[in-house]
Amino acid sequence: MNPLRYQNAKYEDVPQKIRELFEKIPKTKKGIYIYGEVGTGKTHIAYALKSKTKFVRVFNTTELLRSIRNDFNRLAYEKDHLEIEAMDYPGILILDDVGSEKISDWVMETFYLIINKRYNHMLPTIITSNLPITDLSERIGDRITSRIVEMCDIVELVGSDRRLINKDKIQVKS
Repeated sequence: MNPLRYQNAKYEDVPQKIRELFEKIPKTKKGIYIYGEVGTGKTHIAYALKSKTKFVRVFNTTELLRSIRNDFNRLAYEKDHLEIEAMDYPGILILDDVGSEKISDWVMETFYLIINKRYNHMLPTIITSNLPITDLSERIGDRITSRIVEMCDIVELVGSDRRLINKDKIQVKS
């Protein structure tokens, strides 16, 4: 189920260029790297794409990594095994907000394992980030970024922060 904020996200909300790339995924097996400034609608687009087909799984990257880390202290039957789901999910995996996670050796290794497995098996992956590819490379390294560049079409979203568009209309009573 989508988070409450994105329950009304519709495929029609997705920019035409991204819809065209999304519709080609079954044939090309190529994902999409969607980047842009804060508030340009990347997460909204991710959930709108999910509304198009039942073969899409969306993970906020920071939450995914936290869940994987929490599995360390769980008994085998209590584990979520989300790292396996993220690596092996046969449908379209969407990793939302890549680059916002706190970087550590463990994060880099875990993220590499997910991306590398999906890369090697040509499993379509859509990634959203605030970071252009060059900045992503500086943040998470060339090995991961190189795979992302080959496995994804790159799309930049341009625009103002949608969350702040109406901020001037907000009045505060004193």
